[in-house]
Amino acid sequence: MGELPHDSKKMLGVKEVAEITSLPPATIRYYDQQFEEFLGVQRGPGRRRLFSPEAIARLEQVRRLLKEEGLSIRQARQRLAGGQVPVAAAAPPGEIAELKARLGDLEDQVRQLKDIQVRTLALVEGLTGKG
Repeated sequence: MGELPHDSKKMLGVKEVAEITSLPPATIRYYDQQFEEFLGVQRGPGRRRLFSPEAIARLEQVRRLLKEEGLSIRQARQRLAGGQVPVAAAAPPGEIAELKARLGDLEDQVRQLKDIQVRTLALVEGLTGKG
């Protein structure tokens, strides 16, 4: 992540915020649409989004809820509004890591099955003289 400019009162556009936060501009725009009231992004000429340092900090908070905690948009809105998200609604990081590992294992099995399929088809072609 980049650093905020020395002039902390300066309003920044989407491009500059993308450089600071490492979020794609499209994601920043989407978060602004979904969390408009919470972010409090101002508009400049041509409805250009202008972010204060506080708005950037709130944007980072939204990113953390969605990406690191794995909350849905609705759950993140609930959390930001001071509501409690049910414990079962957000998967704990350990569970997410376990699911990712299981997914990796399943992907390995699919690759192995595809390899077996290719070899079997080659054998069948060899036995039937097709190919």
